Order: sequence, then structure tokens, then C-alpha cells
Amino acid sequence: MIHTSIDDGARTVEAVRQDTGASDCCGKCQFKVNRMLHEREQAELAALAPCMSEAVYS
Repeated sequence: MIHTSIDDGARTVEAVRQDTGASDCCGKCQFKVNRMLHEREQAELAALAPCMSEAVYS
């Protein structure tokens, strides 16, 4: 469910919590959600990196 929420555009722990109820009770999975969001952000930035360097050097 968390992956689906992130795939559907959730970019914050609060957005994932609203979509899935994750970390709503005890908060233990908040760290997992944070890690997953960070990993997605890093992957998206890495995918943009070649485009960004082409724009700078064009």
C-alpha cells in the first residue's frame, strides 16, 4: 500500500498516512515511510541528472 501511495504521487509522510493509515497508530513505520520517500526522491533526481547536465552544457 505504501509503494502504491508513493507511486500515485504522495511525497510526504502525512500524504502517505492519509492514503494508507501508515504510522497512524504507533508511528513505528514512519521511519520506513521516510526511507521509502527518500529513496524515491533520490531515484527521481538520478533520472533527471543526465537531462540537467545536458541543459547546463548545451
